Amino acid sequence: MFFGLNPDQKSCEGLKLFVIIYIGVALFAGALSAPIYWLVQWIDASNSTETTRWLLGKRLDIYFNRITYAGILLMLPYMMKRCGLFSVRNLGLGLSRLAAARFAKFFAFGVALSAAVFACQYAFCDVARSPEFTAGALPKILGEAVLGGVLLALLEEVVFRALIMRCFYTAWGPVWAIVCGSLFFSYKHFGTPNSLWNELAKNMTPSWDAGFIIAWYDTIGIAWDFTPVPFLSLTMFGAVLCLLYIKTKSLWTPIALHAGIVFAIQVYRNIFSITVCENTKYFGGAGMTNGYMAFAALSVIFIALWFWKPREDSMQ
Repeated sequence: MFFGLNPDQKSCEGLKLFVIIYIGVALFAGALSAPIYWLVQWIDASNSTETTRWLLGKRLDIYFNRITYAGILLMLPYMMKRCGLFSVRNLGLGLSRLAAARFAKFFAFGVALSAAVFACQYAFCDVARSPEFTAGALPKILGEAVLGGVLLALLEEVVFRALIMRCFYTAWGPVWAIVCGSLFFSYKHFGTPNSLWNELAKNMTPSWDAGFIIAWYDTIGIAWDFTPVPFLSLTMFGAVLCLLYIKTKSLWTPIALHAGIVFAIQVYRNIFSITVCENTKYFGGAGMTNGYMAFAALSVIFIALWFWKPREDSMQ
């Protein structure tokens, strides 16, 4: 519970704070997207480098997304302090031998779950070894996948589970926290789709209002060519992570599962190339959570977790 409240108390203050920050960060990114692009143009005109040319090749919605991430990181300490989460214990990030063992176990489970889905993709879909992959590159691929997986999982779990889900938890209780938290988690993984952006880009120039236009379409973009299976799979994945956090009272558990899956995805994408085919809808593509199989597996895991009763001495 936020603000030191007891379990029988409820408060929407955290939820209000989250909504204000969410809208504020979107406006912040909308206002700065075009000016930062203009700054890169000015630097490139006076001293063109490979970096500036690379940045100018990026779509304007990429600028919007990166500025959004920066805004979230800037506001994260403030929101954590306001909600009473400015300690590793309150976040559920206490370090212990038990926490390390739990992390290893759920990281391995995430890798195994992804490997099972990818093995079916390899057997039934159009998957082949990437021509760019070499055995000598494997150590680098594994190292980058571990680092990237852990960092991404840590950031997303702090934001989506420790903050956003607990906003709903403090306001409405655990069931609505799982439902709303997992729906929002899935929703935020769908930005401006390529098909919509290609239409926008025909007439869009980096004018002062371009960032706000992108903010609008980033908000409603999920409805454009909506794909229910990936959305439902990501929602179920978020629900599993929420339930793990609630059951174990430790953020290391969802971080570990999340990191294991991201690690497996990154390794898989670097070793194999996946072509969309008839069976892709069943077993997914380069992402683990965009097929019927992943949704079914995550649903079974969620049901098992719902009835799981961890020992009291295994908490934290």
